[in-house]
Amino acid sequence: MDKIKSGVLIFITAFVIGSCETDFPIITEWKDITVVYGLLDQKDSVQYIKINKAFLGEGNALTFAQEYDSVNYPFPLNVWIEEINENGQWVQTINFDTITTYKPEDINAVFPTGAQLVYKGSPATYYEIHYIVEPPNDTIGFEKIWLNEKSTYKLFIQYPDSSKLITSETYLVQDFDITKPFPGSTTIKFVTAPALPYEISWAMAPNDVFNFKYEIELVFHYEELTFDNQLIQRTLNLASGVVYPQSGSDELYYYFWDNNFFSSCEDQIPYADPTLESNIKERHSGNVDIIVSSAAGEFNLFMQVYEPSTSIVQEKPPYTNIVNGIGIFSARYKKTESKDLNAETLNDLKAINNNILKFEF
Repeated sequence: MDKIKSGVLIFITAFVIGSCETDFPIITEWKDITVVYGLLDQKDSVQYIKINKAFLGEGNALTFAQEYDSVNYPFPLNVWIEEINENGQWVQTINFDTITTYKPEDINAVFPTGAQLVYKGSPATYYEIHYIVEPPNDTIGFEKIWLNEKSTYKLFIQYPDSSKLITSETYLVQDFDITKPFPGSTTIKFVTAPALPYEISWAMAPNDVFNFKYEIELVFHYEELTFDNQLIQRTLNLASGVVYPQSGSDELYYYFWDNNFFSSCEDQIPYADPTLESNIKERHSGNVDIIVSSAAGEFNLFMQVYEPSTSIVQEKPPYTNIVNGIGIFSARYKKTESKDLNAETLNDLKAINNNILKFEF
């Protein structure tokens, strides 16, 4: 009986080993797959769409990626966007033309550097003008809004011979307000010994259904005058973070400890190189920008799927909202409030270490 078992075991082992020696293809027949990346922003007068093709072949994929023909079509595509208003009516067609941009040479780049083909399109005219008003009811500027935030935008990509049509559609991120610092205030105040962190808040975009992503940045602007009369504009990133809407609230909050402003200035503004620092005659403070950026739901989901994994599970489900292709066509929006530094904050800044910071107000 044992001999029979041994014989069966040897037969199975030989069969498995023999089966492992059978060759099988690890790649399939090449298929034309269009890769699309486009994000609309109503504040931009020009919209861009990046269109490439997927590639496949035997050998090192990194080598194929370096070849311009591997990722780019040999012919221009017909690309346009149609605007459909909230009543379902056609408003306009935005046609796209090819332009060439240049990616800096990088020996470590995965994809080809140098000339890059991008599709560029612009509405015939702006949709409306948004006037910027500050107390006491003074109009200090304006910005042009180029797309209607309540419309739907449908993307069409067609081969020259009409043999293939790729489509997608998106809504825009609707305008929202930064509610704190209060819209009526023109300054922002940081104190050296805060009892509580500084609170920044903003409203959700009106069309957010708890699937948008919000990022916030605090940026301090200042300028330097050198002894050889060069005026240099510089910025200091004070803080950044990601904030998601919370169920039951249409307000989002970010907290920043005031004393981090002073420590960041003292640690990062002076040059580490004594020669460069000794050439600074004066430093003049500018304003602080509060920048809130929002990604529409489709774009947010795309980023979540393809961001680096922090778990042992590395495989992720593919995600795309492109019909007859892969990629993303969605929207983003950026809201900025600029505030001058409060006089008390300026005095505290000078008092910390005026010799190092060399601020003159």
